[in-house]
Amino acid sequence: MSTDVSGMIECRPGARIWGVDDEDSVWVGAIDLIVLNTGTAYDGLACLFGVRNSYGFRPLAEGRGLPVDASDEVRATFAGYGGPDDVHSTTWITGDELAGAENVRLVVWFD
Repeated sequence: MSTDVSGMIECRPGARIWGVDDEDSVWVGAIDLIVLNTGTAYDGLACLFGVRNSYGFRPLAEGRGLPVDASDEVRATFAGYGGPDDVHSTTWITGDELAGAENVRLVVWFD
């Protein structure tokens, strides 16, 4: 049985303008990870989140649960999957943490 990654990428657009501590700097759902579910990259899941970790990695972000300040979009999507009764290994990781890992990058282009 395969393991799929589900969730959302969130951003805090108000933080750039008002600062991260401002009450209007809330997290907003941006990209549903369903678009990335095209195969099983168990080594990546193990390294980042400790899921299917038969490789012996020390995961970057294992078992943190749902963020207390998760966006409404993330909470609704999580509930749509059945919440904690139907999913496992809920966690999260920040861009700064990803930036500190080797062999991780984001490639973009614009036209």
